[in-house]
Amino acid sequence: MRKTLLFILAGFLSVNMLFAGGIVTNTNQSAAWVRWLVRDASLGIDGVYFNPAGLMKLDNGFHLSLSNQFIFQTQNITSDYPYLTNSPQSYSANVKALVFPDIFAVYKMDKFAFSFGLTPIGGGGSADFANGTPSFEIPVANLVPLIQDQLKDLDALLLSSTGTDPGYRNITGYDLKGAFKGSSVYLGYQGNVSYEINDLLSVALGARFVTVKNVYKGHLTDITIDAPEQYGGTQAPATYLYKIADDMESVNHFIALMVRDGAQQVESETQDAYVDAEQTGTGITPIIGINISPSENLNIGLKYEHHTKIELTNKTTTDSLGLFPDGAKSRADMPGMLSVGIGYKPLSKLSLQAGFHYYLDKTAYYGKYAVDTVTGMPVMESDGSFKQVDNQDFMNSNTWELGVGLQYMFSDMIGVSAGYLMVKSGVNDRYQSDISYSLSSNTIGGGFVVNFNEKMHLNLGFDYVMYQKDDVAVSVPDPVDSNTMIDFTNSYEKNTMVFGVGLDISF
Repeated sequence: MRKTLLFILAGFLSVNMLFAGGIVTNTNQSAAWVRWLVRDASLGIDGVYFNPAGLMKLDNGFHLSLSNQFIFQTQNITSDYPYLTNSPQSYSANVKALVFPDIFAVYKMDKFAFSFGLTPIGGGGSADFANGTPSFEIPVANLVPLIQDQLKDLDALLLSSTGTDPGYRNITGYDLKGAFKGSSVYLGYQGNVSYEINDLLSVALGARFVTVKNVYKGHLTDITIDAPEQYGGTQAPATYLYKIADDMESVNHFIALMVRDGAQQVESETQDAYVDAEQTGTGITPIIGINISPSENLNIGLKYEHHTKIELTNKTTTDSLGLFPDGAKSRADMPGMLSVGIGYKPLSKLSLQAGFHYYLDKTAYYGKYAVDTVTGMPVMESDGSFKQVDNQDFMNSNTWELGVGLQYMFSDMIGVSAGYLMVKSGVNDRYQSDISYSLSSNTIGGGFVVNFNEKMHLNLGFDYVMYQKDDVAVSVPDPVDSNTMIDFTNSYEKNTMVFGVGLDISF
């Protein structure tokens, strides 16, 4: 069972707490974005991230944007695996990020602009499965039919030889204490240089230095089975088998030895397990931007972010399962991304924006691992880490998102905005796991802007993300008869609320 847990928990290596954007990329990078849901043609200070070439439309001088988002997400997984205590059974986790800051600074001087941005470019929260996940519980649930099957022959033998059925096989349930908590933060430190070629065209070159820190803490302890009351009731499965072995000594020493061997194996497989580890790494993202302004009322922003190679290194405190070999390395890349934005102002008080993002997922490495086709177990490298593979086998297509937004100014001081964002994930069923799953989504949002004066603006926004439920069909060998397959379904769901507040200041 410990090998089974090792296989399942390998999926936790790619834990992510995504809020908006691609599979591992956050694009919710300003309070203005929260109320618009699209900023790819931005001519504001948040263009440091969304449209660095568009910063040339700012006035000369220094500009600063400070914002924070408060993000609350609920993840729910339901499994109808038949050996679970309650099937279907649900497992929930609360993800929250109370500190999700974006800091942008720009110095504009005639035909040049120099800018800096600090963003949580990936992750940014923590997921806490206080009651574990299906992957934690299924190997334990399998103990009941396995022990029942192994003891039924012993019961039948004793019934035929003594005329009495001892009922050793009458195990009715199981219990465990299992929990997993993971956090992931990808911080991006971005610098850009923008240049205005003419009133129509400006360009930008930039780079983002990305630091990654993933933390994993979990345990699987106190595994018990519900044995018949006359044999002690609820107890550790190995304890129960040792009792049966002792009973068999007076009947048949050979049978007692076989039961005791089985007890020793079960004892080894059901020992308490703990994980306490972190992974850290860095990467660099080159960035190219172009801004085109055919007229005062029309603006087009283009940006390409290159593939970011990130290699993570394990720092392990506790690892009962050998899941995180200390010092071992693994990949957790960020994909290349193309963004296109169009801003149009049909009326003096009305502004419209549309934006499109395309993520090059299939050419990146997201920490997925190779699986041996014979044993079904992950392939190990010489340093004890999992052999990783690229995303081709886990993606049907690349992820893309499309957003539209509008703003209406009631006066020079107060404006209201609203937006809609659709994300289409390209993963297939092989990608989905308890901790790392990607769902297509639809987001609605809105908010207000308050212009205290020409140089100070307050952005307030709220979003609600509606993810499309994904029912994944799973087929695994029956723990009792490996020639028989068990078909069941794991269902993955999420919902997210985002509150954003930010202040833009020009000097």
